[in-house]
Amino acid sequence: MELLRGGCVVCRNRGPALCAACLRRTEPPPSTRMRDLGRVHALFAYEGHGARIVQALKYRDGRRLVAPLADELARRWAEVAPAAPGLTVTWVPTSGRRRRDRGYDQSELLARALARRLGATARPLLRRRPGPAQTGLDRAGREAAAGYRATARTGGPVLLLDDVCTTGSTLRAASAALAGAGSPPIGHLVLARTP
Repeated sequence: MELLRGGCVVCRNRGPALCAACLRRTEPPPSTRMRDLGRVHALFAYEGHGARIVQALKYRDGRRLVAPLADELARRWAEVAPAAPGLTVTWVPTSGRRRRDRGYDQSELLARALARRLGATARPLLRRRPGPAQTGLDRAGREAAAGYRATARTGGPVLLLDDVCTTGSTLRAASAALAGAGSPPIGHLVLARTP
């Protein structure tokens, strides 16, 4: 794993972890309506610069990307949703093995930073069931592998965050688990959406 040093993760120029010019080059996909989820809101498409940003965050110890990405996620959420008093931000957890390998769960870091920006609470409400990683699986494999259980419930509105949405199977499984525990998400927010 190549670790990130200073400068922009996309253009490698000195400065912030993600420069404004490279961020402007990531086109936000339109909010996508997905079966059983409603709208899924993304910052950018998982291609080109957007894919590089996500890969740096996940595979190159990109924790210094959390702050600028949380700023953008907060802006995106403010564009698409009214203020929700008592909001809880939760995340789709990565596997224990990936968390140990990376030393962090990128979605958890983003959710906690996003909650601070929204004046909300961040809480772990989901646990991943044992199963294979979804990276590289086709649609049927992703549907079969996605499994979560709710570990808690909240009485207020819940925003569910994940890093990448491909087929929607992960968000569907996580949302179903939350809804089954009495905390259906009011929205779904992701860094990137596959085209």
